[in-house]
Amino acid sequence: MAITKHELIINYIKNLEVGTKVSVRQIAKELDVSEGTAYRAIKEAESQGLVSSIPKVGTIRIEQEEEKKLEDLSLREISLIVEGEVLCGHEKLGQVPTQFVIGSVSEDNAERLIEENSILLVGDREEIQLLGLEKGAALLITGGFPVSEKVLAKAKELNHPIITCPYDTFVATSMINKAVYERLTSKELVRVEDIMVTDVVYLSPKDTVQEWYNLAQKTGHSRFPVVDQNGVVVGIVSAVDVAGQDPGTSILAVMTADVLTAEPKTLVTHLSRLLVWEGFELVPVVDENKSLLGVVSRQDILTAFQQTQKQPQYGETIDNLTLSGFKLSDWEKGIKLEGEITQFMVNELGTASIGTVVMIMSTAAYIAVRKSLRWDTVTENFIIYQMNPPAVGEQVEVYTTILHTNKKTCTVEIELYSESELKAKAMTTARVVRK
Repeated sequence: MAITKHELIINYIKNLEVGTKVSVRQIAKELDVSEGTAYRAIKEAESQGLVSSIPKVGTIRIEQEEEKKLEDLSLREISLIVEGEVLCGHEKLGQVPTQFVIGSVSEDNAERLIEENSILLVGDREEIQLLGLEKGAALLITGGFPVSEKVLAKAKELNHPIITCPYDTFVATSMINKAVYERLTSKELVRVEDIMVTDVVYLSPKDTVQEWYNLAQKTGHSRFPVVDQNGVVVGIVSAVDVAGQDPGTSILAVMTADVLTAEPKTLVTHLSRLLVWEGFELVPVVDENKSLLGVVSRQDILTAFQQTQKQPQYGETIDNLTLSGFKLSDWEKGIKLEGEITQFMVNELGTASIGTVVMIMSTAAYIAVRKSLRWDTVTENFIIYQMNPPAVGEQVEVYTTILHTNKKTCTVEIELYSESELKAKAMTTARVVRK
């Protein structure tokens, strides 16, 4: 297949040595393309991290940044964080330092600590600056001190970056540490689309129990979604459903029709709670038209939790963190949530914050409607009377009672007790968004 002029220029730039100057006129002349085409390709190369435009220097080929760990910062990012000025070594700003070294030690100790490709934070100690450059480190010169011609010439000779910043070493280090911390706390939420299995085997309502046995023997699975001729999920059939049934019986006659489904953007933590509440082992993943996209099993969710607990970039919503220690059970009028008020949930007075109490009670109402009526709802209004907020360490019990339902809304009463004492009572009206 013929390569375009745009791709030709990008490949040409990729093959240039790091530090080579790149100009529109030079590329247009060497590759026999128009200056407009060369300009657009150079801009594309800049967006890909292949070149960088530097004031008073021009556009140069730089080292392309590789995919980094969450906590890694490139020299370019460090420069921006400390509001620094880059004096030389612009083409190496995409590098990620292997370690940070603070140069407030003797020359002998500094020689032992500094490694190649590290970054040395140092003030106006010229002997340490020169030692850092000789050891292959980039320099971050703090305190706004000027850089001597000797040090600058050495850095240019060895092609190592020098960054100066107006802050002292302690403040600069704190700023970098804060940036790393904020990255670690900017966590991603795991959604169903991240863990679902898309290569799904399923049955049709017209299939028979014998075909379930055949499929179970072939795949080793015992639960299968049931999908009609339009690709729409109409149920699930499991070993419990087919047990004792005649092999010629249709799947339609034995399947469980009222099943839990999820959408790709559903949070895995939310789905895990639904699995517990409703007792399902397999959940079909569907689009807005209820067409089958994939499936998620209870084991898939457990595996996802085990993996994400080891990865700091994956996080939780406040709701899920708060309710993670609560247990669900039934009582004669609805459902009951039980759990402990932890330090995470309290205000400055040492009692459960009103936001925590409202969240726990409104979630209990959602669970009650979901579990008994299989409806998804959103809160329209919530009225709460708080008599005595529970203190940290207290065990609380939340009871729900569905008072009224119609086609579009439902009303739920919620009561929160601690040690048999009524602490808060609420009434909520929720709008039905999906049945």
